[in-house]
Amino acid sequence: MNKKSTILTILVNVCRCLLAVTFLFSGFVKANDPLGTLYKLQDYLAAWGMDFIPKTILLLIAIAIALFEFSIGCNLALGRKRKQTSRITLCFMSVMTILTVYIAIYNPVTDCGCFGDAIVLTNTQTLLKNIVLLAAAIIISIYPLSIKRLISPRIDWIVVSILMGGILIYSVYSIYALPSIDFRPYKIGTNLADAISGNGECQMQFDVKIVYEKDGKRIELGLEDDDPDSTWTYVETKRTPINNGLKPIINLYIENDGEDITSDIITDKGDVLMLIAPILSEADQSTIDEINEIYEYLAPQEEVELYMLTASNLAEQEKWIDYTGAEYIIYTSDERILKTIVRANPGLIRLHDGVITHKWSSWNLPSVEKLKEIMKAQKK
Repeated sequence: MNKKSTILTILVNVCRCLLAVTFLFSGFVKANDPLGTLYKLQDYLAAWGMDFIPKTILLLIAIAIALFEFSIGCNLALGRKRKQTSRITLCFMSVMTILTVYIAIYNPVTDCGCFGDAIVLTNTQTLLKNIVLLAAAIIISIYPLSIKRLISPRIDWIVVSILMGGILIYSVYSIYALPSIDFRPYKIGTNLADAISGNGECQMQFDVKIVYEKDGKRIELGLEDDDPDSTWTYVETKRTPINNGLKPIINLYIENDGEDITSDIITDKGDVLMLIAPILSEADQSTIDEINEIYEYLAPQEEVELYMLTASNLAEQEKWIDYTGAEYIIYTSDERILKTIVRANPGLIRLHDGVITHKWSSWNLPSVEKLKEIMKAQKK
């Protein structure tokens, strides 16, 4: 092999490794948090006026995207089906680069979500990243046979099948038991008071605006303003820093009839249980009895506060109370924040002295006995 061929082989395999690592990481991150990918898909579709696709379909698409990206990464890493894989990679990167050109220009969403919450890139950064990856994809597509195989073609399909089966199981498990690796700011061990205030060094102050929409028109109201009539739909709450304090790690806020009671909740000493249900009309109702049991038999006996946080309006809250017989207090917060705190609807988190210690999805809610064990262990 002459010097030119050696350099070409090295270049092709460097490009192959760059693409393989990127696709494996991207696929794994999406498999780790399928609901996060679903929420990002919803953001895109809402921006394009296509938010009519059912959530179940979007969840299947989210899992499929994770599997697809991970499979490309596996094939590139192993040097399997070099011609086909390099062509598929080039086609995929071409489409994604064109898409990110559009996103960088028109900014329909603030970040692409390509690496979930693990690495958050601006749309411009995403475009630059995709240009580099597209260049690498072009090189390996021109010289696919220069890609070195790591294992024999007779058994590489077995390895890929095992890896793909594993990542599929992991995706399903992440929906059932929440993401095993939590890249979000509300991970277990987070002290909420410190995170809100910028690690406790300087308290931020915010200008709070509540956004409503009707017939394509949006209005922003302050906390002191009267709510619009019921024909207006709540969209989001904007919190803009108005002083020079440290940037908060999280923007959690909890409201009760328009009053910010966040500090009262997160500075409670002892145990606090928060039932998180971003959208009550979409909440899993199969867990109603378990939730009521926790409130009825645990909260009073163990002196544990249990609240529900939701972004749903008062009418939806009243429907929930009527249907479930809920006796716990319901407070409101922002939908996006609640979806970030826990990837479930509903989900349950436990705070101890303002620190997140546990999270559960609606699929694996703890029994009263289990919660008692956890709290007893904490007191030792």
